[in-house]
Amino acid sequence: MSGKLIAGARKSTPAGKTKAPEEYAREYVERADSSLPLSLGFSARLNMLWDLANVAPPQAEGRVISLLGINSDWRETDVRQWLQKDVLPSRLDLHNMVKFLVAQLGEGQDLKRWEAFLVYGSPIVSSPVNQALYREDQTRREIASTIFAQITDEYGIPPTAYDADQVFQRCLTLMQKFNIYELRDFQAGHLEPFKSFMFPE
Repeated sequence: MSGKLIAGARKSTPAGKTKAPEEYAREYVERADSSLPLSLGFSARLNMLWDLANVAPPQAEGRVISLLGINSDWRETDVRQWLQKDVLPSRLDLHNMVKFLVAQLGEGQDLKRWEAFLVYGSPIVSSPVNQALYREDQTRREIASTIFAQITDEYGIPPTAYDADQVFQRCLTLMQKFNIYELRDFQAGHLEPFKSFMFPE
């Protein structure tokens, strides 16, 4: 009798109902995706890692062609999709790419965490970018300068009203907290919280 109870338990769903195998098969087909969904923000995160590794020029200065020089097996159309369209590389390509790039960042980097972060982003996976790396990256500093200028212009804040270096560092701090990797990540809704943090009363 106990054997029958165990067998029945294996067929039970969490709600206490049972389904025939063909029902599970039908449900599987209904729920299955024909292709992987886009990993929103993947391209921005991947470009940031290339920026931090400093082994290829910026996007606007020939990054795609440079990447083809690093790995001749990659195709230009694929690379453009990775860098611009949030399309994921194959599992092996992603692993080897991240392994190569993370090696340029020095010791103490977690390869698996970087891979997961590129695919899923924050807050699902917390950013592996430490504050020092983020602050030293030239692209992020250029974005911070643009945000800085936009806020002082928007709110009419004169240069005599603040310590430029201190405010710039506050901008970088909040950029990292808000996961801003590209200038397009900075939206109109960010103006007020950035202004309040950068220029406290």
